[in-house]
Amino acid sequence: MIITDRESNIQIVKSTLSNVINSLSNNMLSYGLGLMLLSQTNSAISFGIEMIIAPAVGVLFVIPIGNLVDKYKHKTVLIVSSLVRILFLVLFILSIDHFDGLYKMIPVIPFVAVNAICANISTITYTASVHELVHPEKIQRLSSLTNVANSFSNIFAPVLGVSLYAIFGFDIFILIGILSTSIAFLIMLSLRFHYQTKETSNNGKEEPFSQIQDFKEGINYIKKRKLIIDIIVISMFLNFIFSSMNIGIPYIIETELHIGTKPIGYLNTSNAIGLLSGSLFMNFFPAKKGTFFKIMIPVFSLGVEVLLLGTLFQNMDQLFSITLYGGIVSFFIGFSLAIIEVNNMVYLQKTITTEFLGRVMSILTTANRALLPIGSLIYTFLFDSIKFGPYIFMGNGILCMAFGLLVFPRLLKSVKKDHLFIKEHN
Repeated sequence: MIITDRESNIQIVKSTLSNVINSLSNNMLSYGLGLMLLSQTNSAISFGIEMIIAPAVGVLFVIPIGNLVDKYKHKTVLIVSSLVRILFLVLFILSIDHFDGLYKMIPVIPFVAVNAICANISTITYTASVHELVHPEKIQRLSSLTNVANSFSNIFAPVLGVSLYAIFGFDIFILIGILSTSIAFLIMLSLRFHYQTKETSNNGKEEPFSQIQDFKEGINYIKKRKLIIDIIVISMFLNFIFSSMNIGIPYIIETELHIGTKPIGYLNTSNAIGLLSGSLFMNFFPAKKGTFFKIMIPVFSLGVEVLLLGTLFQNMDQLFSITLYGGIVSFFIGFSLAIIEVNNMVYLQKTITTEFLGRVMSILTTANRALLPIGSLIYTFLFDSIKFGPYIFMGNGILCMAFGLLVFPRLLKSVKKDHLFIKEHN
């Protein structure tokens, strides 16, 4: 069934509105949860509880989630996931005030785990269903606007989170979560999914280890297309490098430069604005050509930008100069990351067979999220061990450029082979 441009535009508006509501409320809830646990436990792990649980849950459930998304109709999966999240939000607000201090972890840990599962299911299902919502020519617009929604929430969630927490306390975030999830749920119900394959069923007679066997089929599909492997590897590498910014920027500014915490917020905001701008840029950039260059040019530019950020930290120690020049570099880092992310997501959504899309996205999402805590631990050790933190940024920039040179010929071959593969199987 052909999806018209008019219907695509309506679906884009609805999807973007739903993404903004969900992303903003989820980030605010996460921020509010960290503030509440910090005041109750006086432990720095409060802000890292989700960073620990979410990747662990992602790794544990990567196989069933990937199979689930590919086996059942996407709208059905999204409905169940949303209803489960609303249920656990209600249970959370009914139970959280019955615990104090460290005992707050008793209701928090199960909620964070279930919330992470629901978030993984919803994210992967939505990503796998984009081509069922809009015309193929509109996929890049929808993907870029999805990134815009996430970047928008990254900019405003901390500000709103701090303000609301100071006035109303933590429970307001759960109430907002229930309301926003309910609104996003109603919007999602109004979306029309144009299914290309029928829901599969084994009449309840699943063979032993069928979950693993089904997932192996997805892995075998990936093996046939080397470009998908390259995209996953590049995404993992960049996520690992980016984790150095989460650890390094606050450490260098606060511990080595001693210029206060304000520049940290400015640089993080500049990065989020760069992500938003890059996503908007991809909304107007031609989607048909330049797959290779849309990956390689941002990879090299990221290397230059990270190297430049390290050089700035090495040679500047004034509040104004770090805020101004560091903010400009952080903006372009975000801009480059957005181009790679939107391009990769659009290419995968357009070219992967529908029956395998959920499993591929599950692998990609889990691999990226799993590397963030690992990267954070490694860079925490490095910044504690090496006295001159800017050298780590400079080394990361050189490493990123070297990585680009290393994957350059392989990626060029993979793109050509993948285009031939797509032609042969269409």
